[in-house]
Amino acid sequence: MTSSGLEPAAAAAAAKGTGTGGTGTQDAGGTAGRAAAPGFLRRLVREPLLQFMVLGALIFAVHAAVTPSVSKERLIEITPDVRQSIVNAFKASHEGREPGPDELAKLVDVWLLNEITFREALAQGLDKGDEMIRDRITHKMRLLIFNGVEVGEPSRDELAAWYEKRRANYDIPDLVSFIAVPFTGPDAEAQSRAVLEEIRAGTEPEDVQLRALIFAQRPRPSLEPSFGKDFTEQLVATPRGEWRVLSSPQGWYVVRLDTFVPGRKVDLSEVDAQVAQAWKDERRRVLAIAATRDLGKAYVIRRDEP
Repeated sequence: MTSSGLEPAAAAAAAKGTGTGGTGTQDAGGTAGRAAAPGFLRRLVREPLLQFMVLGALIFAVHAAVTPSVSKERLIEITPDVRQSIVNAFKASHEGREPGPDELAKLVDVWLLNEITFREALAQGLDKGDEMIRDRITHKMRLLIFNGVEVGEPSRDELAAWYEKRRANYDIPDLVSFIAVPFTGPDAEAQSRAVLEEIRAGTEPEDVQLRALIFAQRPRPSLEPSFGKDFTEQLVATPRGEWRVLSSPQGWYVVRLDTFVPGRKVDLSEVDAQVAQAWKDERRRVLAIAATRDLGKAYVIRRDEP
């Protein structure tokens, strides 16, 4: 009984920290705890994960301070997907050929101008009452921009200088009519010369006649991309009605020149009204593109370069 009665009292005294022994124990524990805290903090600061988190927070804070927030409507991003779609569209219309760096840069610039025009059309509510077809509302906005551009009359000197740079579009070219029988492969030259002799003798086989290509009233400049400059110059120098063998980058041909009508230079006075309208149209396009670029200054454009 006596022993049992003392145990709860001793436990209570120990719990309350009463007596000399209890107070000493509590002071020692507090001092040890305070001494351990700085050491723990030093170890925590040396932790790589904590350093990484602090550095990331600092970078984020600096970025947020120097980069203003941009609304979705005012952000245009040329993402890798956008760039790839431009490349795919080019390849589809160029027999699978990839665009060169300069070609791609121009195509991206055209896409950017169209995107700015489209965004401005939406901002001005041109999609209201429409079917929300992108091309249609972009076209609406483009018309507004073009119609808002003022273009004056060119001076005679301006028109003459512009015309001289584009004279090839107005001069009347040489017109060439001829027949050509093509030959390709390692024996193309020998085959073409053998067929030439047969044609001159009037003994050419029927398949030669079926393979003959007829070109009527073709502008001389249009022949050079297909046959080359040397072929074209030799062709027009050939006596009319006479069969000859000529080579080109694509192969060998047995050819006969039928007609050659020389072209001539066209004086500006003959087409001045047409040229003046073309000058205005080009000037309007230039100013409209500049106006579209000015509209683009209201947007943040991010180019995700490869």
